[in-house]
Amino acid sequence: MISVLNHLQPSSGNKKDHQLQNKYYTEANLASAFFLNRTASPQLRFFVCCFLAFISASLLIVACSPKSAPVRQEPQTSTGTKPKQTQTEETAAKPTEKPKPVVKQKEHLQLQISLILPFELKSIDYRTATNSDLRKAEIAIDFYQGFKFGLDSMTREKGNVGFTLNVFDSNDNPSALATLAAKEAIKNADLVVGPIFPNGIKAFSVHSKNMQKPMVSPLAASDPNLFHNPFLITINNFLDQHAYKAAAFIKSDLRPKKIVMIRSGQADEYKFAVPFKKGIDSLAKGYHVSEIGIKAVGYENVYKHLSPVGLNVIVLPATERVFLHTMFKELEKLSRNFQIAVIGHPAWEKLTFLDYQQLESLNTYLTSSYLIDYRSSRVQDFVRNYRYQYSLEPSEYAFKAFDIAYYFGLLMDAKGKKFMESLTDEDYRGLHNNFKFTKSKAYGYYNLSLMMLKIENGNLVKAD
Repeated sequence: MISVLNHLQPSSGNKKDHQLQNKYYTEANLASAFFLNRTASPQLRFFVCCFLAFISASLLIVACSPKSAPVRQEPQTSTGTKPKQTQTEETAAKPTEKPKPVVKQKEHLQLQISLILPFELKSIDYRTATNSDLRKAEIAIDFYQGFKFGLDSMTREKGNVGFTLNVFDSNDNPSALATLAAKEAIKNADLVVGPIFPNGIKAFSVHSKNMQKPMVSPLAASDPNLFHNPFLITINNFLDQHAYKAAAFIKSDLRPKKIVMIRSGQADEYKFAVPFKKGIDSLAKGYHVSEIGIKAVGYENVYKHLSPVGLNVIVLPATERVFLHTMFKELEKLSRNFQIAVIGHPAWEKLTFLDYQQLESLNTYLTSSYLIDYRSSRVQDFVRNYRYQYSLEPSEYAFKAFDIAYYFGLLMDAKGKKFMESLTDEDYRGLHNNFKFTKSKAYGYYNLSLMMLKIENGNLVKAD
């Protein structure tokens, strides 16, 4: 059974009703934050979050219930009858009034957004679940909180339309998505956000195409060519885009004497290596990539493939730990006699075994879909308000969700039900990443905005 977790209707109805509604949300969120503090056990945090989601929905019903007007009591005589008035008194008590013109209340357009996230309420036993078991559910919780926070923030600032936010548990089960797609809240949604994993995106894309319903892939970095859905909106950049971005940056900013790609021999490296070489051929004409396999050449002979004069750009499409550690040590030695810059695989940003000090000494660059600048006043305001709302630090997924909710909420607020017509025209600079969409008739919309980062002072900073 797929569960509807919550319903949100901001900026609709009477102002006092809206204030009361926000009060209930605040109380529910503060209660939730007390139990969901990350110092608590993951099992307790997961269970209480799911429980409080249902409680929040109940509180909203109470908050939006109609108010009763007080009944005015007439004074009574000792006999219990209403005292009589003279004609003069009656006339004085009822002065002639001009009828007031009836002012029609402006009706807010109501739009619906449906979130499909892997809370896994049906499949996880919170009493025996491990941290690994709860990881997907934790992503779902953080994403939901960030998304709601972003939609609420946009609505408070603009508020031209009202939103209903429906949240569904996908249970991370592609076969269950057919049942979910049949629900009225999905059929009537103006926008669907999720599922978040490739298998779920592929399964739900079939229904998205049939319903001609725009759906957002918020987290997966999968190539949209895999899903064949013209209504798909892909947020994260896929690997080909990273490779082309690196090739363009080498041409425009580094202008090396030589480009050398060094491979460890693992098959996965070709996913980056092939589009990178195509990018060099098309974007950086006049440059040639020398490709060597370390097993055939040996670490000690890498120097033979470098130019003694000018900059050598070393491209490493590998993510394997032993190879990278050994390669970095060799490059450190070579950097004493050769000018070197390193272009790394975008997955390096997630590899915890990397030594940033070592990478900085090698003049290392990475492509990335996102960067959080904690020195920014906008980011600091978000973190402070998020802490107040949830008593938690916002995770990467909360940042991602906030930007997605704010961007699409802003677009829907301005354009109403025709918001998709302006998707490729409206760019966005977010807290976490930027959006600049282009459209493919066969594969939907995908984000062109991509950053080039450099490691400086132990941190990743923008290099372009």
